[in-house]
Amino acid sequence: MTVAYILLFLGGAIALARIWISIKRARDRPAHSWDAKLIEKLRMEGSDPFQPHDVVFFFGLPDEEAARRLVEMLVREGYTAEFKHVEAQIELAYSVHAQRSLRLSVPEMQATSRRFNQIMVEFHGRYDGWAAASNRRTQQ
Repeated sequence: MTVAYILLFLGGAIALARIWISIKRARDRPAHSWDAKLIEKLRMEGSDPFQPHDVVFFFGLPDEEAARRLVEMLVREGYTAEFKHVEAQIELAYSVHAQRSLRLSVPEMQATSRRFNQIMVEFHGRYDGWAAASNRRTQQ
């Protein structure tokens, strides 16, 4: 009976270790691989990454003051930006959408995502990523 308990304990320990390793790998994976996946998806849809795209960036902020400050900062940097109150949200009750025309380069978009994540630490908010409509290549 003691051997059965030891085997059961070891099996549980191994299962917990595997779960912990999986979580650690997921955390250590590049956080900005999503940018590369989205650009690849747009390319597969026929989008031309060398032509400008209207890119919209999304943020969640805790209060109107933080949302207003972020919008002002983004507008100074050349973005078109606006915020609105989101009734359904309690923690991040304000949503900011910022738009800018950009060429879609994986390293540049990853750097932008990293920068926006860092800025959100200061604003106590969350960067929710970006979206761009497919920009079809022109036939020559």
